[in-house]
Amino acid sequence: MRVIIHIIVWTVCLPYLSAGQTSRIDSLRKELPKSKPDSIKVHDRIRISWYLMDRNDSAAAWKYGKEADSIADKTKNPVLKGIVYEHFGFLYSRGDSKKAITYFLQAENILKEYPESPAAVRSMASLALNTGYEHMKVSDDVGALDYFFAGIKRYEAMDSNHFNLPILYTNIINSYYNLGKFETALSYCAKAYPKIMTMGNNASRMGICLNYGRLLRKLNRRKESDYYFERGRALADSLQDDFYLAKYYQLMTMFSHEEGDDVQAYSYIQAGLPHIEKTGFAADITSYYNWVATVSTALKKYGMAGDYLDKAYALAKENDFLLMKKDVFGNRAELEKSQGHYQAAVSYLDSFGLLRDSLLHLENADRIEFLDARYQAEKKEVQIGQLQAEKEVQKLNLQRKNIWNYILAGAALLLAVISFLVFRNFRQRQLLQQQRIQELETQQQLLATEAVLKGEEQERTRLAKDLHDGLGGMLSGIKYSFQTMKGNLIMTPENQQAFERSMDMLDSSIREMRRVAHNMMPEALVKFGLTTAIRDFCEEINRSGALQVSYQSIGMEKEQISQTTAITIYRIVQELLNNTMKHAAARTAIVQLSKTGRGISITVEDDGKGFDTALLKGARGIGWSNIQSRVEYLKGRLDIQSEPGKGVSVHIDIDEQPAP
Repeated sequence: MRVIIHIIVWTVCLPYLSAGQTSRIDSLRKELPKSKPDSIKVHDRIRISWYLMDRNDSAAAWKYGKEADSIADKTKNPVLKGIVYEHFGFLYSRGDSKKAITYFLQAENILKEYPESPAAVRSMASLALNTGYEHMKVSDDVGALDYFFAGIKRYEAMDSNHFNLPILYTNIINSYYNLGKFETALSYCAKAYPKIMTMGNNASRMGICLNYGRLLRKLNRRKESDYYFERGRALADSLQDDFYLAKYYQLMTMFSHEEGDDVQAYSYIQAGLPHIEKTGFAADITSYYNWVATVSTALKKYGMAGDYLDKAYALAKENDFLLMKKDVFGNRAELEKSQGHYQAAVSYLDSFGLLRDSLLHLENADRIEFLDARYQAEKKEVQIGQLQAEKEVQKLNLQRKNIWNYILAGAALLLAVISFLVFRNFRQRQLLQQQRIQELETQQQLLATEAVLKGEEQERTRLAKDLHDGLGGMLSGIKYSFQTMKGNLIMTPENQQAFERSMDMLDSSIREMRRVAHNMMPEALVKFGLTTAIRDFCEEINRSGALQVSYQSIGMEKEQISQTTAITIYRIVQELLNNTMKHAAARTAIVQLSKTGRGISITVEDDGKGFDTALLKGARGIGWSNIQSRVEYLKGRLDIQSEPGKGVSVHIDIDEQPAP
């Protein structure tokens, strides 16, 4: 549900961002060379930096921010320094909560000492809002509420109609919603609603209406909820903005799905789909595709669900959206389960679990870093206070206690050394822990891959046995019965000819059944080993006339290989030759399997039409995916050499073999 909350926060906050930023930046830049007081120079550069960051030009934003810091240092004005620290916190808040909270707390520690300064008072109010939002980003809603309430108190002391008050009320609503305190959230919604409807524009009004509607829906006050949702819809229509229209329909989709009305949810998500695609925002489009799949699965529109999950996964993979990739795996598992494909569902569920655990590790690490930054900032404030007290004592006793100055200096140095050693020890332990986590994740991924491959081969073996022993026995019995009947029946020449044709077709069916069973799990692989199985496979291709394959085995006759490794290598060669027959238009091919000092080397070459190997980076075929996953499982290296018209050469080196 936190996704809904972030959407509504953004919907409400976005209208307050400045418009016409380019012209304002150009105007401010022209004013910079003019002679002005240092305080105005600092504020001018901070404003330019703020506007540039909002345009995603972080390098230029930092340039002007550092210029402001340099001027503030020269003035020796602590208020200006605190304001610059607040701005640094804002710049870091886009990607590093730990550094952001450090600068915000440093700014507050400076500015709170100057309550008579209007600039310090204004910054203290905005610091409360920004610090609270950093807490909300790491899911610390209780800590966020403390800062939001402080922000309301500070802004109302300045101006009871300040434009940031609706933002604070909205954040309080969302924090209480996260904590499950819906009645309390509703009371703050009632406070925010008249302010936003009076002071805000249509976008912010739409946000508060949707907030009101979702809270009332949670409290089972459906009629009142519908009223605010309708107001939100009317405001969304009046905006004629694809982003806001899309967000409205997505929110209504979530609410309808949560209540079990997937027909209505499908109507909403389809209405919003063209709007979100026009925005070009990859993250929002990916989220939309996931919801289309969720609702389509619930309505048994399995084809549509699969198509949109493919689109969502492609966008998530291209942009490294780990959270959305996890959602794709979860939705794909539900889709496969709904269609009765339980083995595929389990596979996607395993991928979902692995990614979920990885994200949980990252979230916990971010939260620990955030709390550590806050602790270090508070600790630094205490140390500064202690040093100031010591400085006062030194001033009063300077002439009589010179010796103590050296003692205190030595103690401070020792404290610094100890602090450094403790910090270095902490960082080393943290790095070791992170390394251990990565090793466990890698091990878990390998185990999952091994389980999938073993499950696949076990299923092939079972199906091959069922075909050979079950269906094969039945067909042979039918053939024997027909032959017995032939001796007891008197048939016309025409019936005799039809009977013979039927027997030929039955023989062909038995041969085809045995061929399929052999492909699923060759008996030669189980009875005689890898080398014999690959040789038989190559000879079978030669007999078919589809391709002339030469097979060479070097040093493999006495090599002991585990059955899992042998099956995996056989499947790799099988898939490579199948690709050659399907796509290469080749006349001949060479397969070489050799024992090397490091392990096993596999080479498959053909004289076909070849291709541009750069195309493999975007290839989505199941064949190449199967080959790559099997090579990764064997800890091998895959090298593909090809050019159009010059055939294909695939070389695989396997350094280590699992023990038999």
